[in-house]
Amino acid sequence: MVFASTSFLFLFLPVFLLAYALTPQRWRNLCILAFSWLFYAWWRLDFLPLIVSIAVWSWLTGRWLDRQYGQRRKHALWLAITWPLLALLWFKYANLLAATADVSGWDNILLPIGLSFFVFGAISYSVDVYRGTVQAEPSFINYATYQSMFGHLVAGPVVRYKWVAQRLQARAFDRKEFAAGAERFMLGFAQKILLADTLAPLVDSAYLLQAPSAADAALAVLAYTLQLYFDFAAYSSMAIGLGLMVGLKFPENFNHPYLSTSLSDFWRRWHISLSSWLRDYLYIPLGGNRQGLTRGCINLLITMALGGLWHGASWTFMVWGLWHGAGLVLERVWRSAGWPALPRWLAHGITLLFVMLGWMLFRAQTWNEVALMLAALSGQHGWQLSSALASALRPNQGWTLLLGVILIYLPLAGPHWQQRLTQLAGWLALPLWLLAVWVLQGRTVVPFLYFQF
Repeated sequence: MVFASTSFLFLFLPVFLLAYALTPQRWRNLCILAFSWLFYAWWRLDFLPLIVSIAVWSWLTGRWLDRQYGQRRKHALWLAITWPLLALLWFKYANLLAATADVSGWDNILLPIGLSFFVFGAISYSVDVYRGTVQAEPSFINYATYQSMFGHLVAGPVVRYKWVAQRLQARAFDRKEFAAGAERFMLGFAQKILLADTLAPLVDSAYLLQAPSAADAALAVLAYTLQLYFDFAAYSSMAIGLGLMVGLKFPENFNHPYLSTSLSDFWRRWHISLSSWLRDYLYIPLGGNRQGLTRGCINLLITMALGGLWHGASWTFMVWGLWHGAGLVLERVWRSAGWPALPRWLAHGITLLFVMLGWMLFRAQTWNEVALMLAALSGQHGWQLSSALASALRPNQGWTLLLGVILIYLPLAGPHWQQRLTQLAGWLALPLWLLAVWVLQGRTVVPFLYFQF
């Protein structure tokens, strides 16, 4: 079950909200937890014990860790993160290692949805308890609610316990907050169905071409650049909206990333909860930039390579991470050398082109697909749009591409127009949601792209 489905909209969500409203205040976390586990079991009941065991393990070891001192505290931390890490390594990377080693007779292991997000939440909690930035949660119900809340369970944001700890303890129903959450959910739903899912068939058609032209590849890269952003940003908006509807505040995950003027700026705006997690729990513990430029660049490459592998169990994802790592290193060396800053328009263009080329690695399933797209961009199969892709391109997809580009650059209109657009979005939330629901009836459900991570 996904958010963008009729079973969620007209069965699961209404029943949950009714049950939540009727549940006494002190039992509402238990209500969220029960429905979250039901939500996960709806996909695969046999994987529910896995996420429950991680939650139990992290909660128990967190309480034990909070009482340790000195060297024993470090050992307790390693023990606390062992089971979540082992689960992630086995379910996510065993297939990759078996395929790389060409193990005969290997049966592929199914990856539980949302496991990466779940494990990162568990690790951040254990590390924060170790660092003393949070106290161990005494209530398993409260902790498991933080870990398992269905709003962010399967595709983020990567929520940290300290961001929601206070409201897990006590929160009051706020009608304005509920209304804001419902509006945010409806807008995210409309964005997913009307924008991202409209572009999905075009991207799929382009990547199925046997000999794409340069125009085919460019169109595919543009369409996927917009599809990925509108798909993942839509999920984040829906997750934030669902959280607000029950009084929990999740962090913003995007801040107009395609307006960035540098790669470091891009990573401050794209998937913010993950990029900040990688910084705080991987890059800084590795030493950050405290040991000079060279060591800082190495730490950056390691962080981005592992961040790439987090996105998917494929070497193409690791190379995608290294692609961004190399760009960030070049940017850091440029600044360190004192070379002049580029004009904003040129810096933006280079950054966006770099990001879009990287999305080819991100989207490709195999190295052959990567090579095929690179060959296409070089013009090996011609420069004009092929008849195959031209026939696959629907008018609504062309208009969606244009609208997507306009929406990306709308924030440049200034704060006055942004305020007006925010008001307009609020007025249009319900009509757009109803339109999206109507459109959904004629389509098959398209899973969120980040479900595979």
